[in-house]
Amino acid sequence: MIQGSFNWSLQDGETILWQGRPAPRCYTFRHWLQATIGTILYLASCFWLMVGVELVRSQGYSWWLAIAPFLIALAAFAVGPGQLIMARLRWEKVFYALTDQRLLVRNRMFKTTTNSYPLCHFKKVKQKHYGEHLSSLRLSFQETQPVTLECIEHPENFLNLLPQGDS
Repeated sequence: MIQGSFNWSLQDGETILWQGRPAPRCYTFRHWLQATIGTILYLASCFWLMVGVELVRSQGYSWWLAIAPFLIALAAFAVGPGQLIMARLRWEKVFYALTDQRLLVRNRMFKTTTNSYPLCHFKKVKQKHYGEHLSSLRLSFQETQPVTLECIEHPENFLNLLPQGDS
């Protein structure tokens, strides 16, 4: 638990029971298979691009032989290495807090906003385990989309503070 690290806009009489952020490696690499496939595709399309550019320059082939792998390389970079870079940059902006009245989630990369979920509307929680003391929690609230708290270390500390919802 992190004490007093973040500035939260609390209501009068509201107290913070728990606050935290995702585990950095878990958050960055949680889509590791997608990143691996994207990186392999990126490397293959870069090789294809290199060969295509050389064939266009030396043999006079159509520019499509170089443009197609360039577009594929851009898309593969976004899916592979680019996704890892963006996840790591986004991690610095993700914070969670649980008060006695609501759940607060700060989860934006460019525009910092705090989403608030009243605990009186809490319905249920689902866990995705990454290890013995590492989980992502999907919380359901009435009349809102579910919110996912990614890669929480020692989620039992957070779960023990939640009100009892639907089973």
